[in-house]
Amino acid sequence: MDIGEVLFSIKGRTGRGPFVLLALVGWAMAVGFIPYDPITVLRQAPVQSIAALGFALLAAWTAIAVTVKRLHDVGLSGLNSIWIGLAELSGDPLNSHSALAMGAAAGSIIAQLWLCIEPGSRRPNRFGNPVSA
Repeated sequence: MDIGEVLFSIKGRTGRGPFVLLALVGWAMAVGFIPYDPITVLRQAPVQSIAALGFALLAAWTAIAVTVKRLHDVGLSGLNSIWIGLAELSGDPLNSHSALAMGAAAGSIIAQLWLCIEPGSRRPNRFGNPVSA
């Protein structure tokens, strides 16, 4: 599987390695280690806004594709990425005034951590053959 298939296709399976790398980049952006503030960029010149929107859409699709394939690797439907993504959008679990939003965000973090450590199925499943790592 080439890098394009890993990052952009939702078919097949992927191991823990690409998912962990993606999760680390996402978490680094969320806590500010990788500075990226799309709202500030969108308030700039139109060309920068278009570039920022394009980058955000590309990053979102990459996150969806890798998460779907990682779910496939552990034998689950990629549709589970919907609740993980929506829960992730609920915000920071430590900086929320709503218990429901706090629980949803914490659930997303737990699901991502589980996908980081859970080994994939060693046998072929309905999503394809096993991958290493």
